[in-house]
This record gives sequence, C-alpha cells and structure tokens, in this order.
Amino acid sequence: MKVDYNNIGIGALAIGSVISINNELSLAKTALILPFITHTECLNYLARATTQATSIEKLIAERTSYFSNFNIRYYDSLCLSFSSIQYLTEMGYVELKGDLLVKIKPLEYDAKMGKRAKKIFQAANNVSELLLENDNKLYLNLRVQL
Repeated sequence: MKVDYNNIGIGALAIGSVISINNELSLAKTALILPFITHTECLNYLARATTQATSIEKLIAERTSYFSNFNIRYYDSLCLSFSSIQYLTEMGYVELKGDLLVKIKPLEYDAKMGKRAKKIFQAANNVSELLLENDNKLYLNLRVQL
C-alpha cells in the first residue's frame, strides 16, 4: 500500500506554487488548493502535460469521481491550508493584505524536492487556471458546504 503524506511542507509547496503563478489569491480560493493536490488521482491528472483544465464545470463533468468527496477533503485540509499559509508568510514568500494572499517572492522548484513536488509544480498551472473563476462559483460547483 502506498501512502502519501500531506504535511506542512506539501501544503506550503502546493499553495506557494499556485501563488507563484497567480501572484495573488483570496483566502477562499487558497483553501481550495490542497483538496485538489492531496487527491492522488486528481494530482496525477492535473500534472499531465496534455491536461488543460479550462473550467471547473468541464473538469467535474469529465472526472466526476475526483470530486465525490471534495467537501470532506476541503474540511480535512483546512487546518493544514492555514498552517501552510502561516509558514509561507513567516518565510517571506507571501503576505496577507485584507483577504488576499499576495506573492512577495516566487517559490521555485528544485529537483532535490522530489517526484511528488515535481507533480505539484506541474499541476499548479492547471489549478491556478481553475482558480480564476469567481469564489462563489467555485464553492458552489465543488459542493463545499459552508
């Protein structure tokens, strides 16, 4: 059995890689990153060079099984998301301005980070594209119960 460990390092890597592309994200959108990245099948799909995630609706329609427990994954990763944001803030990669997380310096991939980190950085382009949608629309389509 293969076990993927989701810790503050993975969380900071995932959030940092997406923020490096988008330059700024609302806290609401930032909290959606880890449920995408911590789901192995979803991560593998989003990391593929041939995948172009243009809309959340299309992705959900094509890969329904990836989103059946998104609400649970969202709440399971919420604490880790905010711990990762705090770590990135303290390390000088991002700063909080109101409800926006703003990039100060990019988080760059290094081969020493490993295979999983490489996949996360590859998936970051698709995740950042998906997060261009309106916050309310994302939460509604992903069926996150607030």
